[in-house]
Amino acid sequence: MPIFQRLRETHPYRLLLIATLAAVVLVQVVAMAVVTQSQVRKAEAHYAASAAAAAVAPAAPARQKPSREVMKVGYAAAR
Repeated sequence: MPIFQRLRETHPYRLLLIATLAAVVLVQVVAMAVVTQSQVRKAEAHYAASAAAAAVAPAAPARQKPSREVMKVGYAAAR
C-alpha cells in the first residue's frame, strides 16, 4: 500500500496530528540552528577580545635573584 494512499485513508485528526508534529520538529531544528549561530558569534567575539587583551598585556616580569631571607623548598625522594 503506497504511503499517499494510506494517508488519504487516515482520519483527518490523525493528519492534523502528523502535520503538527512535523511543524514542531521543523521549528525546533530552526531554533537549534539560530542558537548555534548565536553561540558561534559570541565565541568569536570572546576570542577576539581575549587575543586583543593578550596583545596589550605587559610582558611577564623578569625573575629576581633569591635573597637570603627566602627559604628554599625542594622535594626529597621517598625512603
